[in-house]
Amino acid sequence: MSETLVCIAEEVGIRAWLERVLGDTWSLEFVSSGDLSRVNRLVQASQAKVVVAAVNETEQGRSAKLFSAILASNPGVCLVAVAQHISQELLLEVMRAGARDCLITGVDGDRASDRILALSQLSAVDSVSKPERVSGSLTLVLGAASVVDTRFFAQNLACELSHQQSKGSVLAIDTMATENRSFYLDSLNRLSLNDLVNRTDAIDQAFVNTALEEYSPGLRLLSGNIMAETLTGDDAADLFIAISRLAELFDHMVIRVVEHQAKAWLKILGSDITKLVILSHPVVDQIQYTEAMIQQSRKWLGQNCKSLVVIDGYRKGATLKLEDIEKNIGLEASLRLPVEWLNRLDSINAGVPLGALPRSSAYQKRLVDFVHNHYGESPSSKGPFAFFKKR
Repeated sequence: MSETLVCIAEEVGIRAWLERVLGDTWSLEFVSSGDLSRVNRLVQASQAKVVVAAVNETEQGRSAKLFSAILASNPGVCLVAVAQHISQELLLEVMRAGARDCLITGVDGDRASDRILALSQLSAVDSVSKPERVSGSLTLVLGAASVVDTRFFAQNLACELSHQQSKGSVLAIDTMATENRSFYLDSLNRLSLNDLVNRTDAIDQAFVNTALEEYSPGLRLLSGNIMAETLTGDDAADLFIAISRLAELFDHMVIRVVEHQAKAWLKILGSDITKLVILSHPVVDQIQYTEAMIQQSRKWLGQNCKSLVVIDGYRKGATLKLEDIEKNIGLEASLRLPVEWLNRLDSINAGVPLGALPRSSAYQKRLVDFVHNHYGESPSSKGPFAFFKKR
């Protein structure tokens, strides 16, 4: 999957049908038609080539107005109607309003994917002359279990990334932060990710410069407390819009999510994730979870996304050998981190990155090599971070 479809539908049956016939090929972003500004922001943020909108015979005029409004704000998209059944009169009305095709749930299940693909390719040909924005990096960090300290890893990854990419800008987001802290660092912005989800129109460079103070040159931190209800429906669309607008302002983003919300975040950000980092302790159940997550994530991630496995708390000579771990997950471990409990505690209690401690650390040395190997490109060659390239 490498492209997003925006689907405008309230009815559960229509949504379920779209998930079943299109979900394996595209990343589907669902939104209701009640807020037209949200619909347009989502279409623009995702750079979707095709928008699928449900039509209802009981609201014929409303369906045509919705299609006309979307096309007026987004003239490059292909509009596709979807209905359980449709009269000839309504079909002509939505076609006149700009629809390029109409899918009927009872008869078009086998052909829907091919028809959407054809329209997507046609839209790509029509837009080939438009300047293409260059993609930066978005790293999603998740753990194989709640006991894995992804917060500590993500904060130090972002700090080291900012240090090595000194000409670029980095935003690190803790989506389930503890109260009054940004990760474990001694820094707190009054603005939260939750606030931005509720005010997506306000997100621009001036707003970020004012509301998010730099923790260190080029590095800004953002905390949130994103609950399950924010990861579904229209709230998920607003979250997607907020992340996309922030992403246009930074060269790199590091987003830490909790294990039980990982699948929801993968569905929302989908093919725009450039690196998926899964942290696991060298224990059997977490290795099994990591293997399963790598397999499941492939239906949401793009072809160019790198899946990286980090073994946290690795010790040579342990019963569970590295070669057995790598054989089970089907990937080489990209990073093996020692426990170094004393250094971790000192870093957390002092509220500073591990690299700021006065003594050297094997954890930090390995993290430096990891960042160099996987983020070696220079952000200056990319220009501003334009999050969405070709979805």
